[in-house]
Amino acid sequence: MNRVLGVLVALSLSLAVASAACGGEAATPDSRSPSDAPPANASGDGLTYIALGDSLSAGVGASKAGETAFVPLVHESLGDGHELINLGHGGDTSADLMDHGHLDEAIESIGGRNGNEVALVTLEIGGNDLLGLYFGVVLTGVCPDVAAILSKPECTEPLTAALAEFDANLGETLDLLLEADPSLQILLLTLYNPFPGFLPVQSIASLALEGLADSQFADGLNDIIRKHAGQRDLPVVELYEPFENRASELISGDFIHPNDAGYRVMAEAVIATLDGLKTSGRRRYSP
Repeated sequence: MNRVLGVLVALSLSLAVASAACGGEAATPDSRSPSDAPPANASGDGLTYIALGDSLSAGVGASKAGETAFVPLVHESLGDGHELINLGHGGDTSADLMDHGHLDEAIESIGGRNGNEVALVTLEIGGNDLLGLYFGVVLTGVCPDVAAILSKPECTEPLTAALAEFDANLGETLDLLLEADPSLQILLLTLYNPFPGFLPVQSIASLALEGLADSQFADGLNDIIRKHAGQRDLPVVELYEPFENRASELISGDFIHPNDAGYRVMAEAVIATLDGLKTSGRRRYSP
């Protein structure tokens, strides 16, 4: 019975991921353009908050994407007089962030605020960079566990390629944003592991995100995020640990995206990071 239950859960998980990745109407608002993002204060006065990312910034999994997801919660915490430009788009990879025009729109906004300073940019991206690996070699059974990922070339090579591409794309994205405004306050968010511990994919996701010491994947995707943040003296919002072993509590019914409680954890981590910057004198503005 446990084996059957595990197969059913894994199947449900894979269908949910497929629906979100393909922009399924029931799972994600991918069909929206950035201008269709949840309504925001567009008064044109004060300061601007730009959210860049994928379905997490778009609020997939929240009961009300414009109210209970992490971006609107962070926006609310900034106080009155802050415009929100939410450029989150479900299904985007780090390459899509650049190729689909979302990064260009952010850069244009940074350069053309007409005195309405961009005070904050949150950037979360990378989960969809790993989906090709999941669908191509994990879900198919070619690479069913960490041992296979570490030993079989048909498993090792796709992960190596995905991490290398993400590394290059993230570096280029950050450089373009900082070229538009060298003093731009960017918060980089690491990624959480959404999978419950009883599924083998949980260990694979852990390897891909946090790496494994003394292996060819000593650094995972989150380590790449931390590396680029350190090279540019940018703050990191750590999300892996706050979500660890809390999938049943913080992940929505699609088994991938946060529920309202998970998004609140994300928002609280962002707000705590901002408060820490203010205390240390590294925060550019005070709402």
